[in-house]
Amino acid sequence: MRFSPSTIRRLGKESIEIVWNDGHKSVYPNRYLRDYCPCATCRERAAHALPVLGSGELYPVQIGVVGRYAISIRWTDRHDTGIFSYTTLRRLCPCESCQSGVDNVTSA
Repeated sequence: MRFSPSTIRRLGKESIEIVWNDGHKSVYPNRYLRDYCPCATCRERAAHALPVLGSGELYPVQIGVVGRYAISIRWTDRHDTGIFSYTTLRRLCPCESCQSGVDNVTSA
């Protein structure tokens, strides 16, 4: 099955929620998602050494759709070069069933 979001929304200043086309819900804490930024600058950095460009709270200022395959996020630290493919986001789902490798396809 090809995963695509049914809805994407920011949950306050804490996290981003994606409800997938199979009914699964993923909630990504901001720091977790920012730590997994796929851009070249972030992938070349040392572990947990974010290239933070500002101070204060870290949360998405803007979430944009990139074609039919990804989202882009502009963070409060002004970082905005990471493009998160839907495949990557689904693989990064932090819920217990996804992290344990359990298939979480919902029957409708």
